[in-house]
Amino acid sequence: MKQHTKVVWLGYASVFLSIVWGVGIIAAIWARHLDRHLEFAGEQSVHAMRDLKGGRFLYRLGFVLNLIVLLMILWIFISTWVF
Repeated sequence: MKQHTKVVWLGYASVFLSIVWGVGIIAAIWARHLDRHLEFAGEQSVHAMRDLKGGRFLYRLGFVLNLIVLLMILWIFISTWVF
């Protein structure tokens, strides 16, 4: 599988796995890592650039959703221990 396609699939995984205790943040971090290394690799085809643009949106959305879920879990733990 090509690297730019992996970024897209990891972005989808991060969004869908945000439902399960925020474990999708791992997929979002991995997609970001792949994306950072692809910028220097010089992929210039139109299809690859479109995949990267969509993958960036997906993993950023997944990162935000996972962060919200993790913050809610943290808030639940704090609020039940304090009160």
